[in-house]
Formats: sequence, C-alpha cells, structure tokens
Amino acid sequence: MQNKITGVLITSLVVNLILIVALTGGAISLRNNNAQIQSLSSQKENLNQRLEQDNANNKTETLLTSQAIKNNISDFVNAEFNYTNENYISRFEEIKRYVTNDVYNGLKGTGDITTPKTKVQNEVTNLNVYFTTDDNKTIKAFVNIATIYSIQGVKGTTINQIYELELREQAKDQWIITKDTLMGNFSPYSTN
Repeated sequence: MQNKITGVLITSLVVNLILIVALTGGAISLRNNNAQIQSLSSQKENLNQRLEQDNANNKTETLLTSQAIKNNISDFVNAEFNYTNENYISRFEEIKRYVTNDVYNGLKGTGDITTPKTKVQNEVTNLNVYFTTDDNKTIKAFVNIATIYSIQGVKGTTINQIYELELREQAKDQWIITKDTLMGNFSPYSTN
C-alpha cells in the first residue's frame, strides 16, 4: 500500500512538474508573442508614417510640376503684361479668369480703365517661375518677369519684376490666384 501511495505521489509530482513546465513555457511563449505583437505594431506604425510622408511628398512633387498650375501662371502673366493700345482694356477681362475678385480689383484699381492716348506696348521677354508649397493646398510662386515697354515705337530698357503669387485649387486641377504681390523692380547691370 505504501508503494501505491508513493507511486501516486511520484506520479502526481511528475504530472504537477509537467504542468508547471507547460504553464511556464506557455507564459514565456505568451510574453514572447506579446513582445512580437508590440514590435510588429510599432513597425506597422513606422511604415504607415513613412507611407503618409511618401504620399505627401508625391503629392507635393505632382503639384509643383503640374502643367495646369504652370499654364495658369503663364497665361495670367501674358494677359497682364503683353499688351498694346488695342488690348489694353480687354486684357482685364482675360485676367479675371485667373484671379479672385480681390486680386482682380487690386490690379484694375479704382475708376474706369482708359486706353492711353500715346501708342504703347509692353512685351514679356522672359518668365521664370519658382514654386513651393507647405500644405499641398496653397502653392506659392515667385515669378520673375522681364518686360520691355515701348512708347511711340521706341523701346525702353528691360524691366525685371519679381512677384509673389499664391494659388489655391478651386476644383480638380483648376487653380486660381488668390494673392498677387509685387516684391520689387530691378535692372541688371554689368560690371564690365
């Protein structure tokens, strides 16, 4: 009988030891799985952040190389700065397509627009545009415009002007100029 009790105790002890080892191993395995889950979750979060940043960078790159935005600025500059007596007044109707009412009113000024009595011509000879954006909703453009103004057929010297324009998207791929600020005029000179 004592052998039976000893056998039962030994068997019970072995079973309990196996159970303890199994539970301990399971707990270790569970901790390892939790650590792996946390690591994978952290990796997923990092990948999501990189993906969002890449998407934002791609959108920025797309905006800054957008032909629609380039055309808007180019067409606006040509409408505003390429003129003669014949289209001096009508150019303002053309400009209206590219700008907000506030910008339009600022360009037009107060009072009536009248054609100069003297023969005039303004011609864009060079246009450089530099884009940037902070939020992919507003495009800022620094525009360097070189023009030659002629009076009675006599051409003046080249005038360079730098403007800061801001554009906002009104509808898909339809951008409008919301700000037009003359930053300054300058004339290049040679030291030779």
